[in-house]
Amino acid sequence: MKRWAILFWFLLYLLLTVIMGCETIWNYSNRGTLKKDIVELFKKHGVVIKDPVCNMIGTSREATCEFRAPADQVSLLVRNLHLKEVGGESTSKADLLLKVPPSNRGCLACPSFKHVSKTRVYRSDHRPSELRLKNGTAFEYLILYQDIETDKVCVHVSYSYG
Repeated sequence: MKRWAILFWFLLYLLLTVIMGCETIWNYSNRGTLKKDIVELFKKHGVVIKDPVCNMIGTSREATCEFRAPADQVSLLVRNLHLKEVGGESTSKADLLLKVPPSNRGCLACPSFKHVSKTRVYRSDHRPSELRLKNGTAFEYLILYQDIETDKVCVHVSYSYG
C-alpha cells in the first residue's frame, strides 16, 4: 500500500511539473515574436514604443504587453486602430469584466490597472483589418488599457486562427 501511495504522489508531482513547465516554455518561446508583432503593428499605425514587456497568458493565444506612452500617442493608436472606448468613468470593475475578456492574468491583474476609475479602456472590433501584420498573421482583437494618471499602457491581444 505504501509503495502505491509513493508512486501516486511521484506521478502527480511529475505531471504537475510537466504542465507548469509547458506554460513556461510556451511563454518563453512566443513572447519574442509577440513583442516584435506589437512593435510592428504600432509602428504601422504611427506610434513607436520602446521595450514593451510582453507575456503570453497561459498556453493560450492571448497575451499582454505593458509599455509607456504619452497621452497623445495613445490617442493616435486609438484613432488609427479604430478602437472604441469601453464604459466610462463610472464603470465598475464588474461592469468592465462583462465587456472585456475575463483573465486573471490579463491587464486588469496588473497593479497599474486594478483601479478602474483611473483607467481608460479601448477595444477593437472583432478581427479588424487594422490588426493584420505584414507576415500574414493577425490579432483577433486588441484591448488597450491606459492609466490616466501615468503614461502606463497595457494591451491585451489574442492571435487569430489562420
